[in-house]
Amino acid sequence: MKLPVCKHVLDINAGFGQVVHSPAALRKLDSFNKRELDRYTALAMETRAATIYLTGVLERAETDERFEIVEETGTTPHRATRSS
Repeated sequence: MKLPVCKHVLDINAGFGQVVHSPAALRKLDSFNKRELDRYTALAMETRAATIYLTGVLERAETDERFEIVEETGTTPHRATRSS
């Protein structure tokens, strides 16, 4: 899987993280209706859940890519390990 694609999905998730958590700061202001902020947060969380679809597509593509490597080389690809 191409790195830029994975980065875009991570960026989407990070953006939704901010969208979901930012209304908490707005709750401290009397100008904003708490019920509307709750509704906004719920909608953002629902939309964020849709990114599971994107993750699934990436996982399938990565699996297909690994399968092709195995077929072409006759070897088992190794997963890259994350460094902390």
